Amino acid sequence: MGSAFADAPASGADVSVAQSLGDRELTVVLRRVTSVPGPLRVDVVTHAGTAAGRLTLAVTPTGATTRSTLPAPGAPTAEAVVDLGDTPGMYSATVPMDRAGPWELAIGDGARVARIPFVVPAQVTSPPERLVYGGFLVAGVLLPVAAVLAIRARRSGWALLPAAGMVAGIAVSVTAAVLSSSLPLPPQPGGQLEPTVDNVTDPYALNQPLLSDFSRPPVLLTIAGGPVNAGRPGDLDLVLIDAATGAPVDDLLVHDSALMHLLVVGPSGGLSHLHPIRIGPGRYQVHLRSPEAGRYAVSAELARRGGGVQMVRAASGFTVLPGTEAPQSVSAPVHLGSSDKNTATVIDGNPVKIRTTTPVAGAPITITAEFGDSADLQPWLGMVGHMIMAGPLPSDTDIAVAVQNSPIWGHAHSMGATSMENMPGMNMSGMDMPGMNMTEPASSRGTMLMPPVNGDSAPDETVAAYGPEVPFTYTFPLAGRYRLWIQVERRYTVLTVPIVLDVATGAQP
Repeated sequence: MGSAFADAPASGADVSVAQSLGDRELTVVLRRVTSVPGPLRVDVVTHAGTAAGRLTLAVTPTGATTRSTLPAPGAPTAEAVVDLGDTPGMYSATVPMDRAGPWELAIGDGARVARIPFVVPAQVTSPPERLVYGGFLVAGVLLPVAAVLAIRARRSGWALLPAAGMVAGIAVSVTAAVLSSSLPLPPQPGGQLEPTVDNVTDPYALNQPLLSDFSRPPVLLTIAGGPVNAGRPGDLDLVLIDAATGAPVDDLLVHDSALMHLLVVGPSGGLSHLHPIRIGPGRYQVHLRSPEAGRYAVSAELARRGGGVQMVRAASGFTVLPGTEAPQSVSAPVHLGSSDKNTATVIDGNPVKIRTTTPVAGAPITITAEFGDSADLQPWLGMVGHMIMAGPLPSDTDIAVAVQNSPIWGHAHSMGATSMENMPGMNMSGMDMPGMNMTEPASSRGTMLMPPVNGDSAPDETVAAYGPEVPFTYTFPLAGRYRLWIQVERRYTVLTVPIVLDVATGAQP
């Protein structure tokens, strides 16, 4: 059976995609292409512990074209290499792009290849812009005509005809310019439409669906491959199936800087936040080196075009067989709840302070983690911080089994702390922006990561200017014991803080 549509992110800005390529955790940034033919700059961000080596890049157009002068789609049109050094940071390469439309970037490390879909937008003049330019052009042409007729014609009334046309042209231009700001943009190829060369190069064409199908069914996640033995590297294949048709699901969007966020919880409670590589339609792969034998819980967060953001679980997770087990490196969780509202720990040499408001079910709870004493956190996956939670959990069972079967498995974000309430003229009351905590006390320290506007791109991981306080506000609907993991990036290292949170029963309505 054929695949159900093709992956593609929205066009118009930089595209950042996290990739767990073998043992390397990379962030691949595709900078916006401003014109075609033109260059595409690919930046690869490495993290602490990333091995040096060479990556190969190849770009392939995936949409058909009627221009006979261009190579046919389906074959690479340009290649480049990126040499990764021992120092974590950004490494770059440039490849030429010869057309607008849907593309695929293949990144290989010599053993495996990740395939990232993206869209190269075209420079398109909108209908209102055409009216503005056309109206002023008509007015500009008729102006000297009206002047000549007024001077040379025996009857000056003849000059009124081109003058009237000139006025009409100016009126059309001004009206189009005024109304253009209120007219909706056409559906965007990649984000709302299946991208093709036709709808990328002419997004205002009327022969295309105006909206994508917003009733696509949920995704079914199954795990293939293996077996995986403790202490040894192994690959897991993830298969995404459309629940209605059984076709491979290949319409994932880049969501929070990844095509898929894979959350794996081990028997001892350690969390791995991975980003599987796309190896084919509906098929993803992740490379694991599991330190202990036992059962692992698995959840995947993804966004499907027309289906929204989904968090799906593998039915029973997966099991790691006994092998050469490595020493455990899982950090012991800190405890919050009841009378414990403040605690501290050290994660990879980084001092962390955690505090919480009163944790009561059914009411918003704010948990704040403070990393050091300076604003030097880096944005990771488009956010300053991530908080993953699972529960309520029984206390006498295997952690991974309990997490796999928990009624709640969530993922919250923080844009960082803000002291905007103290700024003159700023009234934050009544503002409720998803992912942003506007209820922190005035003593909050740090800089908030503002979302990009007007097609701008968000700061990448080379910007270290956020924190040190990272607040999360979340409402736990059920009382009980939860496992939480707070994640931030500092000095190109992703820090994970494990927390046990006891949520009390709220007041009955």
